[in-house]
Amino acid sequence: MRVVFLTLGSRGDVQPYVALAKELIKTGHESIICTGATFKNFVQENGVEFYKAESDLMAILESDEGREIFNGGRYNIFKMLKYAKEVINPAYRKSMDDFFAASKGCNLIIYHPKALGAVDIAEYLNIPCICMPPVPIIYPVTEFPNLAISPSKNFGPFINKLTYKVNSFGEASYMKYINDFRSKSLHLKNRKAGELLFQVNGKDIPVVYPISPFLFKEVKSWKDRVLISGFFFLDIGESRIDENLYEFLENGKKPIVVSFSSMPLKKPMVFKEKLIRALKETNNRAIVLIGSSGMRFENQENIFEVEKVPHRLIFSKAKGIIHHGGIGTTAEALLSGVPQLIIPFTVDQPFWAHRLFSKGYSVGTLKEKNLESFDLIKAFKDMENKEYIRNAKEIKNIIESEKGLENAVKYIEKVYKSF
Repeated sequence: MRVVFLTLGSRGDVQPYVALAKELIKTGHESIICTGATFKNFVQENGVEFYKAESDLMAILESDEGREIFNGGRYNIFKMLKYAKEVINPAYRKSMDDFFAASKGCNLIIYHPKALGAVDIAEYLNIPCICMPPVPIIYPVTEFPNLAISPSKNFGPFINKLTYKVNSFGEASYMKYINDFRSKSLHLKNRKAGELLFQVNGKDIPVVYPISPFLFKEVKSWKDRVLISGFFFLDIGESRIDENLYEFLENGKKPIVVSFSSMPLKKPMVFKEKLIRALKETNNRAIVLIGSSGMRFENQENIFEVEKVPHRLIFSKAKGIIHHGGIGTTAEALLSGVPQLIIPFTVDQPFWAHRLFSKGYSVGTLKEKNLESFDLIKAFKDMENKEYIRNAKEIKNIIESEKGLENAVKYIEKVYKSF
C-alpha cells in the first residue's frame, strides 16, 4: 500500500503525519508527504519521501511581511485580506495541483482539513481517503462544542452538536479555486462548500484523531465514525542535547522549562521580566526555548537559553513546564510526567489549556495580556504540590500505554482492505 499525506501549516500540522508515515514504512508500506518546502529536510531526515506543495504557510508566517501582517506589528485587516488575495490564495490553488501530482500512483490519501482539494482528488482517483485533523474539530459531537466556537463552554447536547455546522463553511471562501481545480485539473463538475465533508463517492470518510482517548473518555457520540488512536510520538532516534545544556541540567536543581515554539509573545520583554522576577522569588532555575517568542536571556544567572531542542530530551528532566498548549507540545508535556502550566495564544490552544486544567493535568491556564509575576510564582509553587506531581505521573503512564501509531496503522490497513 502506498499512502500519500497531504497537509499544510505549522510544525504541529506536519509532525503527526511524519510519525505515522514512518510507522507505515516500518510495517512494509510506502509513504509520501506533500507539504510546504519549510519541512522538506524534516520529512526526508525521517526517511519519508517528500513532494513540495506551493503553499508554505510556515514560510509566510516567518517572513518579514508575514510577521507584520499576521503576528502583530502594524496590523491591518485590509492589508491582510490583500495579501491573502495576492499571495496565499494563488498558492493554495497551485498546491491543489501539487497534491494531485503527489497522489498519483497512491492507494490511499490521508489529509489535513487545510489540504484543500484532497477529497476531490480521492473522488477523481476513486481511492479511499482518511481525514486526520490534529485536533477534534471535524465530526459533530454532543459532549462539547466546536473548539472554534468556544474552547471551554458547554452549551448542552443540541447546541454543542449544532456548532459543528460551521465546518461546512470552511471551504466557502476557497470554492472559486477548488472548482477551478475540479474543472481544469480533474475534469469534474463544480460542487458546493462542505459537500464532501463526510462522504465521497457515496462512502463515509473515516476520521482519525491522533489524540489520547483517555482525555475524552466521556465522549460517546463519535461512535464508530471516528478513531481516537492515541497520540503519535515521533522517534527522535540518536538526538542528544549539547554539552553546555547537559552541564546546566546536571549542576543544579531541576529547572522550569519554557517553550512557546512558533508563537510570538506580544510583549516579550515584559514577559521576560515577570518570569525572571518569579524565578528569583521562588529560587528556581529555567531553560527557555527561544523559538519565535522574541525573548533573549544573555548573561542571566540560572537561566539557560537555547533556540530549540527536542522536547523529549528535556521535558522529563524539568521540575515543571510552561508552554503554549499546541497539541504537539501538549502531548510531549503529558508524556514527560511533569506538572505543566499552559499560556495559550490562539486556535486550539485555549481548548487544550481548559481541558487539561479541568481534569487536573495542568496547574492552571493564564493569558499573556493579564499575567503578573505573582501568577507565575503561584504556578511554580503548585508544581511542587504532591497532587499535581501524582497526576502528571499517572497521565504519563496512561499516554505511554495507548500506542497511537500502532492503532492508526491497523485502522488504515482495515480501511484500505474494506474499500
